[in-house]
Amino acid sequence: MGAVSNAETRARWLEVHDELLRGVTHALSNRVATMSAAAYMLEYDDVTGAQAAASLRVETERMDTMLQLLRLLPSRDDREFEPVSPGDVITQAVALHAHHCDLRDVRVAVTVSDTVLPVWVEPHAFLQALLLALTSAKRSAFDASGEVLLLVDGDADAVHMTVHPEPAHALADAVAARDVAAANGCLQSAFGAAVLRADGGCVLTLPTLPAARRAGR
Repeated sequence: MGAVSNAETRARWLEVHDELLRGVTHALSNRVATMSAAAYMLEYDDVTGAQAAASLRVETERMDTMLQLLRLLPSRDDREFEPVSPGDVITQAVALHAHHCDLRDVRVAVTVSDTVLPVWVEPHAFLQALLLALTSAKRSAFDASGEVLLLVDGDADAVHMTVHPEPAHALADAVAARDVAAANGCLQSAFGAAVLRADGGCVLTLPTLPAARRAGR
């Protein structure tokens, strides 16, 4: 895969960012509508106070979850490298992408090896790369009415995250190539890489924390 400029990486990320933002705000609007309905029913004695309180409590928790996801989207000024558990960022990426405006119905099945080590990376860049990779794989899976498999394994030197549609008969297109090129751009500063697969998925690779320390990073 050829090198991609920072401007190209940012441009593609902003497109996916907007797709995710539209999806999360739509989910938030649904939560607000449900809370308004509960308040209306309480006002007109259609439900008991206890029932309304229970409904509002559930919706408040759901709204808080949405707000936590929204906080993941903006870039941070203090983009510093730190030890990161791949499983933690993957959980965030999958939860956020579940609200993608067009691809939220595509299921993601995650399998993480017990032996995977922490990586040394800037967390938001890692999250962006995963979201771009999920966008590519989900689009291919959507076209085939399938799902996405995210497999995480590695060794002492690197962690590999394979993101691919299942069934794997869809072919990568120019949009998938651009998604993965942008994911690659996100990981370059962390000495990582994203490589496009023929089925529209990709493999993300990052150095482990011990490997980064051995390299003096």
